[in-house]
Amino acid sequence: MFRSEYLGRGTLSERQQRLNRFMHLLVRTAETYNCAAIATNQVQASPDVFFGDPIKAIGGNVVAHTSTYRIYFKKSGKKRIARMVDSPHHPEEEVIFTVTESGITDPEDDTKKKKKPEEE
Repeated sequence: MFRSEYLGRGTLSERQQRLNRFMHLLVRTAETYNCAAIATNQVQASPDVFFGDPIKAIGGNVVAHTSTYRIYFKKSGKKRIARMVDSPHHPEEEVIFTVTESGITDPEDDTKKKKKPEEE
């Protein structure tokens, strides 16, 4: 929404200010009603990063500093990976899961050995 309405560097300041107001409204609403507020964001690759993760959030520091928890989701085949990027109480960690018709489940254990035909 904010990227399509504010194009170019000339509108960057106004866009960041509106984004900041929106994020703080979201936080106040969550605190008032004692509920979780979830916001999704896009990411982009930063070509000038030689070491570490080149993926950066589009919202910049406004989104990063206003959020309490930041979780990075990525898809790897049929599996999904959720990585805790920022949390005041939890270490950075990755969890692998799958999405099935019955909901979110642990992935099939790939380490299970298949019986060889001569063992059957």
